[in-house]
Amino acid sequence: MSTTELEQAESFNTAIADQVPEIAKPETTTVPLVRGLVNVSTGDWQATAEVRELTGADEEYLARIEAKQNVSYADYMSALLRRGTVSIGSIQVDKDPSVLDHLIIGDRDALFLGIIKATYGPERTFITRCGNCEQKNDITINLEDDFKYDVPAVDVRKPIPVTLKNGSVVHLRLPTGADTTQIATKATNSANQSTMLIARCSVWDDATRPANLEEWARNLSVVDRNTIVRTLSDLNVGPKIGEVNVQCAHCQESIEIRIDWISLLLG
Repeated sequence: MSTTELEQAESFNTAIADQVPEIAKPETTTVPLVRGLVNVSTGDWQATAEVRELTGADEEYLARIEAKQNVSYADYMSALLRRGTVSIGSIQVDKDPSVLDHLIIGDRDALFLGIIKATYGPERTFITRCGNCEQKNDITINLEDDFKYDVPAVDVRKPIPVTLKNGSVVHLRLPTGADTTQIATKATNSANQSTMLIARCSVWDDATRPANLEEWARNLSVVDRNTIVRTLSDLNVGPKIGEVNVQCAHCQESIEIRIDWISLLLG
């Protein structure tokens, strides 16, 4: 090879090397949590999390999860949060993924929404058809304005008292990701779901704790069971997803659409 050819080859190799793109780190977003997690060593609450945008590797991983048989919504949510959550306070999730299971559902929803924002930005656009004129509309959802946080009326970091029919008081905590996973996996019907929910979310001291919590929950009256389940379900915590009303761009009629968490992620 001549000197000229060697110089041209070196110049070409240099040009190619200069064009190789660097692999950028995924963008991260800070997410405020309503309850958070308590640091067992200090007793302090950690109420800020960091999430990141999802990548193609995450998309492929979640597609494999989705393709499995008998995958529950709780399983899919847990898998997504493990991929997209960087830290909760000082806890690095990749070193201890189980911390996500101890978050209440509202905080897990907040992380989910944070991952959506980190991945897509502050807005998501969907195509929907107007029920009046049948024309297609591009609907833009503002992830800040359309998903306001509900502020609980009680301190969700403390046991919540509920008075039963006989005047006795049961103390409750809000359900966590671990609760929903267990109930989705093991409950055989809606009544059994209520039994497991009551048993898992009741708070006791060692002196008064029933030997068998599910049996205790099963022996409560229907009225008391309904009171406990309703108390837990009525405590609105975290971002709430629901109906969004927009105006058709063609006929000006109102369009009501409902977006769930999975469609918000996948479009």
